[in-house]
Amino acid sequence: MLLRTTWFGSFLVDEGRVVQERLFPKDARALADRLARVEDWKVLDEERELMGLVEEVFVTEPRLERAGGRFTTERPPFLDPAAYGYDRALLHAAMVELAKRSIRKAIRPEDHLRQAVASVDDLLEQENTLLERVREWYGLHFPELAKIVDDREYLELVAKHGRRENLPMDVRESVGAELGEPEEQEIKGMAQLAQVLASQRADLEGYVERTVRGLAPNVSALAGPKIAARLVTQAGSVEGLARYPAGTIQLLGAERALFRHLKTGSRAPKHGVLFQHPLVHRAPPWQRGAIARAFAGKIAMAARADAYTHRDIAAQLQADLDRAVAEVRRRKEKKPARPRSRPMKRARPRRGR
Repeated sequence: MLLRTTWFGSFLVDEGRVVQERLFPKDARALADRLARVEDWKVLDEERELMGLVEEVFVTEPRLERAGGRFTTERPPFLDPAAYGYDRALLHAAMVELAKRSIRKAIRPEDHLRQAVASVDDLLEQENTLLERVREWYGLHFPELAKIVDDREYLELVAKHGRRENLPMDVRESVGAELGEPEEQEIKGMAQLAQVLASQRADLEGYVERTVRGLAPNVSALAGPKIAARLVTQAGSVEGLARYPAGTIQLLGAERALFRHLKTGSRAPKHGVLFQHPLVHRAPPWQRGAIARAFAGKIAMAARADAYTHRDIAAQLQADLDRAVAEVRRRKEKKPARPRSRPMKRARPRRGR
């Protein structure tokens, strides 16, 4: 007999005639449950029940072949859902429910990480803009303060004390103008807002670090959580990063420079996000390309371990990376001399005939 499963039930068919049937409930959620199980290549309870009624069952789906059915290329007969009391409206409702579940399932932790990284960048930009505005405005009253303290202490002093007379320092030599009460309150409010943004950004950075350490522990240990988060975000997921070759990982974040190189023939980029790591940006310019290449190769291995084997290989990769970087520094210790360009030959003027 042939086992035939449709969206409204499972049937045992013998020579085009239905012998046994197991109809699905006339409920959109229940139908969506069964359709989702079929998509995941799972055997339905109704199918198992029908397969247990006969000794030999032929099937047309590889999904059922794994459950004990014999595969056949025989074309199954058409079964009209209206004959069993099912209409198209119920199928439509079930498919809408299945689509909603697929959308929910498609949202992964990497999507939240991507939004968090983008939020950190947005907050940092707004924080810097607001800080510059506070420094410029408060500089009309006390311009010397910017040279005495760092940005964080600058905001704390302005937000807490306001005008220069209230600051815990000597301000008698200031060349700034007097500050009125309304202006003082507005500047203090802006400084407090900048502090709130800085605090929120720190909380978000902590969330990003915790999340990426859980998603990609080897990459985080090797490159640091901030760079690991940006690499995973650029690749779309940990598995996406694991599928990239080392050359692609090396240039993640430098897409514009790469396309400009391909279009105009400008100098090709040597690194993207990896430039933020001290191993790369603290190296001499003539060593950065080779170090970034070796770094990207180890990150590719770390990403594959995080995505597939879930083994902790960060320590071994770090030791291999240290040896590779030491070798690059040894080979390229001295700055290479640029080849001298040959002077262009002047074209000889042609003699008139």
